Amino acid sequence: MPNMLSEYVGTAETTARWRIRGGFLPTGFVILAIVLVTADLAVAADVPCGACHAEAAGSLSGTPHGVALDGNCTACHGDGTAHLSSPSAATIRTFSSEPPAEQNAVCTACHREEELAQTTPHSAAGLACTSCHTIHGKKKVLTLPAGFEHVAEGSSACFECHEAVFSQFAFNERHRLAEGAVTCTSCHDPHNPRHGMALGGFDDDTCAACHADLTGPFVFEHAASRVEGCTACHEPHGSPNRHLLKFQAVGSLCYSCHAEVAQFHLGFGPAGPPRFNEQTVCTNCHVAIHGSNLDPQFLK
Repeated sequence: MPNMLSEYVGTAETTARWRIRGGFLPTGFVILAIVLVTADLAVAADVPCGACHAEAAGSLSGTPHGVALDGNCTACHGDGTAHLSSPSAATIRTFSSEPPAEQNAVCTACHREEELAQTTPHSAAGLACTSCHTIHGKKKVLTLPAGFEHVAEGSSACFECHEAVFSQFAFNERHRLAEGAVTCTSCHDPHNPRHGMALGGFDDDTCAACHADLTGPFVFEHAASRVEGCTACHEPHGSPNRHLLKFQAVGSLCYSCHAEVAQFHLGFGPAGPPRFNEQTVCTNCHVAIHGSNLDPQFLK
């Protein structure tokens, strides 16, 4: 009996017969098996995700992610081999069921400068990057209060969690968020905890970016501004009081810290009426209240 396998050695049909347990497998079966395996591999490698997920793939067109990834969905969603064999949410990363820390780890693989987000109050509250950022599909449409139609897109995303803060921008004295003149990120960096989510003290550098004439440095500093920051006297978002002050009466504001004042302020005698009280406008005399280069009492 001739050696059937040797007949094909060195030809294009070398794999036509395979020896299995002392016997031979017919040529047709081998060819069919090779074709099927090759086809499966081609599907896994070449079929675009958009063939099934046309809407999701189309939503990336022209976006930074769509341009940077060039259709490589696996960069975010992971290896899709198992998903091709068994299409379901259980066989692919969906960014809906995974823990926030796991979702954020995928984002920070590329956005390395945002790794600090893992230590901010946002991450501590269990928020994922996708809680604020929309990658696929239509962006969230939030119903903002009347008068906030011109709020910048980034700030409107903050409204979903920070409604109480937004209500302060309805006061007459406010930073002009509603008009779109400033945004939440003009003062707050949601990814960088060192910038300070609650601004104050040394974070007055943020206020100084716009109010340099009031933040110094001065030869004679107003101590409150160096310890508690501008928010010791001012409400940063909005206030019913002029100049965003925490109190309507200037005297009330000053007396909230300066309970002990010189006898000159109290009156000419212990039994006499006080010369000044909470209705006094202290800044009539202490005109350089933010700090002075001339007078330690901020008189000029």
